[in-house]
Amino acid sequence: MSVLTQREARHPRKKPQAGVAFYDLDGTLCALNLVHSALFILANLGEWSGRAAYLLSFAARAPRLYLAERKDRRLLNQVLFESFQGVSSDRLFALGEEYCERVLLRNLYPRAVEILSANRDFGLEPVLVTGSPDFIAEPLARHLGVNHVAANRLVMSRGRATGRIAAPVMAAEEKAAWCADFAAERDLSLEACWGYADSYYDLPFLAALGHPVAVNPDRKLRAAALGRSWPIITFDKYRDSAAATTEGDRALAACGEIIDGAS
Repeated sequence: MSVLTQREARHPRKKPQAGVAFYDLDGTLCALNLVHSALFILANLGEWSGRAAYLLSFAARAPRLYLAERKDRRLLNQVLFESFQGVSSDRLFALGEEYCERVLLRNLYPRAVEILSANRDFGLEPVLVTGSPDFIAEPLARHLGVNHVAANRLVMSRGRATGRIAAPVMAAEEKAAWCADFAAERDLSLEACWGYADSYYDLPFLAALGHPVAVNPDRKLRAAALGRSWPIITFDKYRDSAAATTEGDRALAACGEIIDGAS
């Protein structure tokens, strides 16, 4: 769902109200998650003996990760980032680049990339707001031509990760607050901004924006979106960008109604 519709072939494009489009990453733009990226990084650290130690440490955290995923996305981020303790900043950013090139780009939803591009063409600046670490989010942003990124950052000491996340942690209310600050600094109204996310944990983030869109929503977010009459889009990475689902096509049409009504 973007601000573009098929009706543009019949009607001239109107200048939109200034705004931005905020995008979550995992599950929204791509078909991967934080656990997948963490395992890739840990499995590619140094010699096998070093990798084994990190992977065993990660495995020991599995019960905490399971509970955190069910209870608190902020806690999930904190537990995951503990796994990187002791890894050098240079190595993390090198592996982040490798993960982006070898894995992440191949798992982007084609339709999501198309929507991001269409929104940008219409005048909505893309902003990536994600719980993923900066050493993964920033390479992706460069590839997509996104100039602004809010991602989780590890606290470093003498060039090595401490395992702690620097404030603010990009989850739930913190995401919403970051977006509000970003818009205020640019004298933008949140009512003119769009937001795309997949998880119920992102509900505060979506609710803060004038045009929230539930993308591949989990059960709770789908229920919330239906109750609030938010557009819902479902992507399939195995289809090309022209093969959007029927639900996605309906969302595109609904979005066109919003834009036309606001113009």
